[in-house]
Amino acid sequence: MPARLTISRFAVLTGLSAKTLRYYDDVDLLRPDHVDPLTGYRLYGVAQIQRAVHIRRWRELGVPIDEIRTLLDQPTLAREVLSRHEERLTTEIHDRQVSLAHLRRILQEDPMEYRVEQLPQRQILTIRTRLVPPHYEVIPEALRELVTYQKTRGYRVAAPSFFVHHNDDAGDGSLVEVCVPVEGEVEPAGRIEARTFQGGPAFVGRFVGPYDRTGAAYAVVVEEALRRGLRITGVTVEFYVKSVPDTPNPEEYETDIAFLLDESNASEDDVPSVREAVMLGRAMSVRIDGEVNDDEGLVSRGWVVE
Repeated sequence: MPARLTISRFAVLTGLSAKTLRYYDDVDLLRPDHVDPLTGYRLYGVAQIQRAVHIRRWRELGVPIDEIRTLLDQPTLAREVLSRHEERLTTEIHDRQVSLAHLRRILQEDPMEYRVEQLPQRQILTIRTRLVPPHYEVIPEALRELVTYQKTRGYRVAAPSFFVHHNDDAGDGSLVEVCVPVEGEVEPAGRIEARTFQGGPAFVGRFVGPYDRTGAAYAVVVEEALRRGLRITGVTVEFYVKSVPDTPNPEEYETDIAFLLDESNASEDDVPSVREAVMLGRAMSVRIDGEVNDDEGLVSRGWVVE
């Protein structure tokens, strides 16, 4: 009879715990050489030690169990399997590094600056559209159309572009407005309107950092406004104070997130709709950023056309 090892002895020799060995038996990765029919004790053969050690090493590298089966049963595919796992590890390491950098930025962030101010009236070229998630591409498409029209007509840009999210959920999606401030006499064309942005009192928080983090800033600003007892309408405006034309470093971008204030002392019944607007704003901040840069940079958020 060939020499057999108890599960505890086999565990010591292979570096695998008895619990792990039982699991590998259950998933048919490493079956014991013999199971006593009376006691149910698992017994392993000496020849199984090498297989068990290979399994342990591959698991330490994070190789999935299904791929370990392939490595054991089809060794000719080893290079393909391990190369695929190398790519997976590289992606995971990159994602972890991004998360670590984000955490460090949070720990080092300065508090946001807040203010109440009167937003000025501005003449704008604007496109109104309805945003129906997940179709966030309507925003960069509108900005591209506006900038192309402005350049074609030779209109002078007066200030950085901005984006308005209206507190209007009638119909499908939400009413949004992409705006480019311009000077002089301007004319509408097609869906491009020429009108005056009325401005008004607003609670503003200035966020410093890349656009993929502005979504979280929405929640911070609205919570601060509500903490101060301010009445907000649910209309939000993003002003791109310092952006692509001003610095190559996204960590230096400056974005004013403005919540228009209600001068009529509206009731707090409006707060839930405000929070919904914030959540959608957060989603847009995440989804739009990956889609707004073209080769000419025309549709970058905060783009100022010279």
